[in-house]
Amino acid sequence: MTGGVRARIIHAITVSKKTKNENWSSNLGVVLAVAGSAIGFGNFLRFPGLAAQYGGGAFMIAYFCAFLLMGIPLSWVEWAIGRKGGRLGGHSSASVFYLISQTKCWKYLGLVSVIVPLAISMYYIALEGWTLGYAWHTAVGDLNLSTTAEYGDFFATFTGIGADGAVFTGGQSTLLIFFLLALFANFYLIFRGVNKGIEWFSKVSMPILVITALIILARVLTMGTPDAAHPERNVNEGLGYMWNPNKVMLVDSTDNKTIGMVPAGATEEEETALVGRLQQEYPQAKIEKQEITLIKGLMNPEMWITAAGQIFYSLSIGFGIVCTYASYVRRRKDIALGSLTANAANEVAEVGLAGMMIIPAAVSLLGVAAAAGTSTFGLGFNVLPQVFNSMPGGQFFGTLFFVLLSIGAITSAISITQPAVAFVEEFWNLSRMQSVSMIALLLGVGSLIVIWFTDGLLALDTLDFWLGTMSLYVSSALFLIMFRFVWGTPAGLAELRSGALLPIGRRIAFLINWVTPAIMVAIFIAWLYQNLFIKQSYHITNLMEGKIGAILPLLWVAVVTTFFCFVAHTSRRFRHKNKELETKYDREPFS
Repeated sequence: MTGGVRARIIHAITVSKKTKNENWSSNLGVVLAVAGSAIGFGNFLRFPGLAAQYGGGAFMIAYFCAFLLMGIPLSWVEWAIGRKGGRLGGHSSASVFYLISQTKCWKYLGLVSVIVPLAISMYYIALEGWTLGYAWHTAVGDLNLSTTAEYGDFFATFTGIGADGAVFTGGQSTLLIFFLLALFANFYLIFRGVNKGIEWFSKVSMPILVITALIILARVLTMGTPDAAHPERNVNEGLGYMWNPNKVMLVDSTDNKTIGMVPAGATEEEETALVGRLQQEYPQAKIEKQEITLIKGLMNPEMWITAAGQIFYSLSIGFGIVCTYASYVRRRKDIALGSLTANAANEVAEVGLAGMMIIPAAVSLLGVAAAAGTSTFGLGFNVLPQVFNSMPGGQFFGTLFFVLLSIGAITSAISITQPAVAFVEEFWNLSRMQSVSMIALLLGVGSLIVIWFTDGLLALDTLDFWLGTMSLYVSSALFLIMFRFVWGTPAGLAELRSGALLPIGRRIAFLINWVTPAIMVAIFIAWLYQNLFIKQSYHITNLMEGKIGAILPLLWVAVVTTFFCFVAHTSRRFRHKNKELETKYDREPFS
């Protein structure tokens, strides 16, 4: 989430106990602010990388199924739970879960949505450093390079992808400087809160980011064939790679890696020429054709769970952010249409802008092999500077894009740490300075682990999969169980309908009660079966092989989890039923 919503979350948490009510001037203000929260890292960097890795086509179908059947209903679930918990006096998922359920076990289960966003922010800050660094290097002309290889070398050197601790070696990378700037900015703004000036600036910067992205998209779609020596690398093939579920891939049979794609409608002579060029480029490869059909593509459980994880990531489902924000919204204000509007805006930004901008550009400039093999977050950093360098005023637009994305990233990081800050403030009754200092320490150590273990971006990739995908899946499931079995769907839908500007019919209950949980269980069981009996995910293999860059970040998350459980256990609050709070907090919401 970015924009005005973040600012209001933070401002509300800071002042809700000290000041009078602060209300939205209209329902339209709520809708516009929530819609403005849709744009962020997940859209412009994570989604294109995942879509390219999983070959587009079938991934896009899984992605839209996850959006319609899981994303929209689970978003409504979290909004309803958050607003109900707010009236009972809770502002973190741990306190909200406890107050609704009145059972201690849910207090600890609610910690999942406190820990997960904090763990994600550990690598999010590293990505902020990437974005700030690319903004600077674009502005000073360091990215006015000539070849694709030079851009790849710059990215590898800048991120320290070649060896652990590389960014701490003097003279090799400037990333450490920008990482420390991002770290300082986050801690400073978390402590101070985000005032109305920054809220206003976020509202202005996000539309400018969208306009800039539209200009870049127009340039990408008119690129044609950038390299005449590789006629298969063009925008049409990039669009085909993204959207066509049926295609013929060229793979190296020795390791089953994709190294090319046969263009749709290619003649036998064109196909032979393509294989010849690829054989020269990969002399050791044993090139074979592999036909990918829609059915075959959809039979990959890891793709489904990754697509669902991306929906949860970009819509902020399971982060606890929506729960925290909703806890300050009046009961008679709309949350149904506002949630749906934000989700729709997210899809426009993610698929219509980021996906259409980066994936075709990646195939056109780098080829299918590089597009499919580049790290999830690295694809945009490898591709976009080349697009900027090929367009009039590219240095200006490139600098503007990365600066605006940096602002969005920093406000995102601030928002995803708020559930943790709210949690320690609530449970230990700490001051703002005490709670922020505590979270800053936990976050700082985790971020340093990520920035040290940069060989193959192993630490970042590990946290992104286990926390940014799998744990969000678990967290979202907990919200669904709370809504369905603990609180009760009728009561939950009544909360959602209160003040709704959108009719919530009976079919929504069937969707939430049966369809969404059935799909989530089926995907998870299929993923387990695949990893236990067919082919183990490399994320599991990295842990089984004892790779320290994969194990240490998760160990630190385990330490943080233990500490938060201690906070919840020793707290004097949220130990006894207190139904009188609902009346009090119904008079003092933030909306």
